[in-house]
Amino acid sequence: MPACVHCGKPAVVALDYANIDLCGLCFTCLFERRVWKANREFKLFKRGDRVVVGVSGGKDSSAMLFVLSKMAGQIGFEILPVLVDEGIEGYRNKAIPLAEQLCERLGLQLKIHSYKQAVGKSMDEIVQLRDAGKIRGKSCSFCGVLRRRALDNAAVELKATKIAVGHNADDVAQTFLMNLLRGEPQRNERFGVTSMHEQSTDFGGVVPRIRPLVFNTEKEAAEYCLVNDLPFYLGDCPYAVEAFRGEVKDFLNNVEEKYPGTKFNLLHSFLKEKGGQASPAKEKAVVLKCAKCNSPASGELCKACEIAELLKA
Repeated sequence: MPACVHCGKPAVVALDYANIDLCGLCFTCLFERRVWKANREFKLFKRGDRVVVGVSGGKDSSAMLFVLSKMAGQIGFEILPVLVDEGIEGYRNKAIPLAEQLCERLGLQLKIHSYKQAVGKSMDEIVQLRDAGKIRGKSCSFCGVLRRRALDNAAVELKATKIAVGHNADDVAQTFLMNLLRGEPQRNERFGVTSMHEQSTDFGGVVPRIRPLVFNTEKEAAEYCLVNDLPFYLGDCPYAVEAFRGEVKDFLNNVEEKYPGTKFNLLHSFLKEKGGQASPAKEKAVVLKCAKCNSPASGELCKACEIAELLKA
């Protein structure tokens, strides 16, 4: 068994891209230092913040919630865990009890918002309508919009100042590459580690999103949960096979295996190019108000309201 490069104890985590092995404690310290680094570089949290933490019962959100629960007392911000229940049988219903278990362990009250409550249909029902030819679109297109709306609604209801999401280094690298492969590099201008600026009204008044796990990989989030005995659900969404992201994820995983460090190279290229923040000038130029809910929109209605109207038809 290899020894930890720092303390000499038996190692449990191997970081191939850095060619080092770490024991559980040293790996935990590294993982958490990276979250603190994200906070320093992007000014994610400040004293008095009310932070909605998007949890799912999965590895990324469980790791994020656990780290932020430690940081909250030191910085002085409040954690408000929110789970979005899409209504996917055999998937989300298995993850919810694990999210509740972690919140109970941390002394936090979990709030659940569902698609059924928001638009009258669960994700399973939306896919059934799609498969019957009554509506058109990929499941992930519907789900992404409705998930974002649910978190936005929760943040407004709870008077939150920020929304923390569990996007890790893999997610950022995937999004960066996907936008390039689609021939839509302008989308990278609207994506960042944080959408937070001095004048958040440039984004239509929505609660800014932050990504505290940006310097940690997906695999490391799972290892952090295992090392710290955190409950999490490891199953995949049954509709993920329809997503372009899945193809890009598999591609990057294969390249990372052959050339360790590829994901971090993409991440740092993205951060170097735009500083990790969404571009306020370009966002401001395209932001309109939804005629129905007054949220940011690119047309008369925002995407969430378009879907809600579609499901009524």
